[in-house]
Amino acid sequence: MPGDEDDWISPTALSYRSSELEWMMRVVALIPAAGRGRRMGSQKTKAFLPLGGIPLLSRTLQKFEACSQVDEILPLVPAGDVPLWSEEILHRSGLKKVSRILPGGPERQDSVYGGLKAIEGQPDVVIIHDGVRPFVSPELIERTLLATRRHQAVVVALPAGDTIKEISGEGEVLKTLDRSRLWIIQTPQSFEFGLIIKAHEMAREEGFYGTDDAALVERLGIPVKVIEGSRFNFKITTPEDLILGEALLKHLKEISCQQSAGGG
Repeated sequence: MPGDEDDWISPTALSYRSSELEWMMRVVALIPAAGRGRRMGSQKTKAFLPLGGIPLLSRTLQKFEACSQVDEILPLVPAGDVPLWSEEILHRSGLKKVSRILPGGPERQDSVYGGLKAIEGQPDVVIIHDGVRPFVSPELIERTLLATRRHQAVVVALPAGDTIKEISGEGEVLKTLDRSRLWIIQTPQSFEFGLIIKAHEMAREEGFYGTDDAALVERLGIPVKVIEGSRFNFKITTPEDLILGEALLKHLKEISCQQSAGGG
């Protein structure tokens, strides 16, 4: 269950285990960002929309760059945007861990599969994160990876806080679900490399498309560990989300400035 030792780790233990992790695992991050974002109502690719003057995807990549346990980052963008992102990421942003910019597929699952096949060598772990969740923290990325040392598959999630009802096709309530057993799944999601590539290949052979990568692993009968995420780690998919993102960014900057002033 969420809430065990994988969720909350003391700073001392985290530092020790992080150091151990660096020696034990090669980690590749796949960041799918090939969606056109029709709900955003913009001519721009969603991942290129600015948040505080910086493209959403660039802000997300910065968080993985800052996580010492991540060795390599592979963003997946619309095929026609690869030159544009190459200029933005490889030349302007100074991100050292982004080795290549890869073309995504027609669906998110296609993009991730293409990214898995493009990985050179045999990493121990692949961590997958939506390119338009820019408020993920390096600490949450690290906790996800630490949990993957004990479990083959790990997802970040939040307990459902609202009442959730199942409804019919006609919009009538069928039943009220037990929210104590319901969790809202986020990313990052982290997997042993051999497991996630097997899950994707089986799904591809059978023509199955899941709503996330963990769903493909579940079909293999492999348990997926859930650790608690953050309400800040939301996905920006609509203009309203972008407004909330700008407000949160401003709030976090104010907190950072106050802490700096207090420390001085």
